[in-house]
Amino acid sequence: MHGTATAARRFGEALRNRDPRTLTVTLLVAGLGLALIAFANIVEDYLDHEAITRWDIHFARWLHEHASHPLVQFFNVITYGGNAVAVFIVVVSIGIVLLRRARPNEAALIALAFAGAFLVNGALKLIFKRPRPELSFTHLDTYSFPSGHAAVSSATFTVIAYLLARRYASTWACALIVCVTVVAVGLVGFSRLYLGAHYLSDVLAGICVGFAWAMISLIAYTLWGERNILELLPARLRR
Repeated sequence: MHGTATAARRFGEALRNRDPRTLTVTLLVAGLGLALIAFANIVEDYLDHEAITRWDIHFARWLHEHASHPLVQFFNVITYGGNAVAVFIVVVSIGIVLLRRARPNEAALIALAFAGAFLVNGALKLIFKRPRPELSFTHLDTYSFPSGHAAVSSATFTVIAYLLARRYASTWACALIVCVTVVAVGLVGFSRLYLGAHYLSDVLAGICVGFAWAMISLIAYTLWGERNILELLPARLRR
């Protein structure tokens, strides 16, 4: 109890003193909490067959009936923005650039965001085992809930946006980065709906999973601080 009280007192003092790291971690934890609450609500509605599952069916049927060939082709291209292989290539490319610029912690952060979202979402698919929509322009043998494209893109893009925003003092620049990120994640998610690869609740849950994992990754990155992550490697591998 004494240790908890001491920690709480130090945390309060840090907030009052506007300690940057404490403020950042507090905001990230708040974001994590909101994402987890949203995901839990979606899961509850899905398991209890509440309104969102009825919207899933009606919206999927409406999109399929009103789909046009040009837009199907368009979203077939857009959907690659959240494909694990495509995002992996982007992550590796950015990682190489960051390592050459002596920024290994940022490279590790992006890799953690991508890999963690991919693995966590894969595990959740095996837990829920939801079949894919019947009306679809694409045929996949994997489970549907949550959407892997939505999870991987939201986690990876959010972390990249965070790192970019830290480098600009301009509010307009930061707002633009946020808007581009939201639009990118939204387009990837909607592409999965338009192609019939996922239900609406799959995509919303995937975004929640990805955002939650991004918050976890950023909390770890913030708490790690300025220590060089390469120091964890054996000396012979650091040369």
